[in-house]
Amino acid sequence: MAGPGEADPYLLGTDAVEERRLESQHQVWAAHAANAWDRAGFGPGQRLLDLGCGPGFAAIDLARRVGPDGHVLAVDESARFIEGLTRRARGLGLPQLSAHLARVEEVRLEPASLDGLFARWLFCFLPDPAAALERVVPALRPGGRLVIWDYLNYHATTLYPPSPAFDRLIVAVQDSWRRSGGDLNVGARLPALLAGAGCRIRELVPVVEYAPAGSPFWTWPRTFFFPYATRLVEEGLLSGSDRDAFESEWLERETTPGAFLCAPPMLAIIAER
Repeated sequence: MAGPGEADPYLLGTDAVEERRLESQHQVWAAHAANAWDRAGFGPGQRLLDLGCGPGFAAIDLARRVGPDGHVLAVDESARFIEGLTRRARGLGLPQLSAHLARVEEVRLEPASLDGLFARWLFCFLPDPAAALERVVPALRPGGRLVIWDYLNYHATTLYPPSPAFDRLIVAVQDSWRRSGGDLNVGARLPALLAGAGCRIRELVPVVEYAPAGSPFWTWPRTFFFPYATRLVEEGLLSGSDRDAFESEWLERETTPGAFLCAPPMLAIIAER
């Protein structure tokens, strides 16, 4: 999903390089997402919304899940991603998938028209998550389910053996998010916000991966941290020497026996209208 206040709606842009990064990210987390969809009862014939769909890799999986008798509406504010997803869905023979260009805060949905909603790494970017929920929850039928994944206790992201430069990077990432109006601890607020929007919480599941050096869950945040560190320097939130020290210490850990990462923690929520 797009970051707040960006000329380009995505933190790292929407070019082909970033699209490949997002595809790899989806592949790392695809099994976790499918498991959550199973628990929420997402299945054939349903009408589902992928809110903040990005390039649409999850939306494609959802479209295959609901089948030809269902429908998936994928919404995002990146025109490039929406146009690409429309072409991809056509090429894959998925007429049950439609992609719509809109900001989350402005999307228009028919009341009680959806069986389910999926939003992953969306609310951490939004200045007003409560307003977004108030806009989309009425589109769910009574009994409709929401599957939401987002960050919680981001400051617990830790490299082992400890890396002081990495710890400073994590502080700077959180400062950058707050400066943009987002919140990397939004998972702490979402259950109460969902309740306030008329939803009942069915599941709260912590999602924490301890990743050995070189494993998929190690590589996943690496592909974000390395380019974003340069952005933090440009924003004045991280010194160039701290960026260089982070990169050096990370690369050193990659060849250190027993090194591992506590990847950014998340909360997986299943709620019901």
